[in-house]
Amino acid sequence: MVLLNHLRRLLALLSCLLISLSNTANTAFNGDVYPFESTTKVVGFETLTRSQGVTTDGEAWIFSGKSALIRTSMDGDEILAANLSPFKGLEHLGLKHVGGISCRNGVLLAAMEDSKVWKNPTVAVFDAETLAFTGRYHTFPNELFTDGLPWVAFYGEDFLVADCNDTDRLYQYRLSDFSLVREIPLSVVLDEIQGGEVWEDTLYVGTNDPTRAVYAIRLTDGAVTKLLDRISYQPKLIDNFGGEGEDLTVLPMEDGTFLHTLDVGALFIDANLRHYKIDPIG
Repeated sequence: MVLLNHLRRLLALLSCLLISLSNTANTAFNGDVYPFESTTKVVGFETLTRSQGVTTDGEAWIFSGKSALIRTSMDGDEILAANLSPFKGLEHLGLKHVGGISCRNGVLLAAMEDSKVWKNPTVAVFDAETLAFTGRYHTFPNELFTDGLPWVAFYGEDFLVADCNDTDRLYQYRLSDFSLVREIPLSVVLDEIQGGEVWEDTLYVGTNDPTRAVYAIRLTDGAVTKLLDRISYQPKLIDNFGGEGEDLTVLPMEDGTFLHTLDVGALFIDANLRHYKIDPIG
């Protein structure tokens, strides 16, 4: 028992040290950017399950890691459900990476890739409460998505996807039969979109571009508006130096926040869900 108590104290001390280190590094890169209201933060091993995607049904946060899905309480402290084998039933596709996710009416969509191969960009359908795979999925032609499929976002009964780099258009598909509804050309070419969520007729997207910028895309005509930068700069000679910008979701909260963005910190030992007071567009 004495040894166990010493171990718990050591782990608590290590956690405090990691938080201090990550906060210091993140502050150095954040610089004078748009202020966030608060942060829901994890460090260490928990980062592995909260480092790619985020969405919500208003009652819980749902996160994705590269090979995991978890559902947590709104304060982020309690794990309500987990799927640590999200590729089960999809092994024949060689999928290795879960990206952005999106939730609507009890249904969770997850963008998946056979990372670095880019042969089978896939959207898979899960139960949003239990995170169980429903058996439904669709694999897109890799000629359409040449750099994988990093994100997906519900749009009514349909969903939106796009290629990762040099994104000049969105693709709207029906969830019922995975047929293409339309293409939406963008007014500005965007790079490294990592996730998005729709509110009314606006798609909010988070990127991993040099400043981890967040944009709003009007879906009626593809007009792009830049909302904020998440870091001040990124040294061009070192890929992802300063962390990674990931997915985002939208939800009006009692504290006035609306936009909630996920990033991996500068030292890659923490994941941060940052809450912003942003007026909805449209």
